[in-house]
Amino acid sequence: MSTHSFQTRQSKPLVQAITGGVMGLAMAALLAFAISFAFSGRALGQASETPPYGADARYECEAGARESGATGRALGACDLLLRDGSVSGETRARVLTNRAVMLLARGQNVQARSDLEEAVELAPELAEAWLNLSAAQISTGSAQQAIETARQAGELGASPALAAFNTAIALETLGRFEDAYAAYNQAAQQDPENMTLAAQPGRFIWHQG
Repeated sequence: MSTHSFQTRQSKPLVQAITGGVMGLAMAALLAFAISFAFSGRALGQASETPPYGADARYECEAGARESGATGRALGACDLLLRDGSVSGETRARVLTNRAVMLLARGQNVQARSDLEEAVELAPELAEAWLNLSAAQISTGSAQQAIETARQAGELGASPALAAFNTAIALETLGRFEDAYAAYNQAAQQDPENMTLAAQPGRFIWHQG
């Protein structure tokens, strides 16, 4: 995972003045990390049934979601599973979530969001699908909607730190900097060993006096 640098904030007026320019690039970097962090550690495994062509496609699809460098082969494996009529319900939702992880890593955000919206319809209890959907919503211009989606993910048992982190990114994208600061603090407190999460509140230097 690459290291990203972010613009520091000298004051609230300055933040608002640069949001449309330099800060737009900084937020893109932060969101890229959020997607990678939220997805890379926990690819979803499919249910116990194995498609007729064996476990290879399932393994390739899962591995592609776990690893940062998604390959065309891994995406093809997910596609193969999704074309199988016997892969349905929660199993299909998990495959869709895995494929969406890879699509987001490739910047194919609209298709990823579509996959995740289908996933939460098929398996509304699937916390990871909701968590990933919140990141996809931010990346496709629906930051306000992403706040509620991240809340839903947290209530269903997704990582509290990641749910708070995605909420914070959405709030910052919306220019709600005080609320974003509080959410970043919450994320850092939920996972104090994670240095990236711990670093985010410090970017709001008007709070550091």
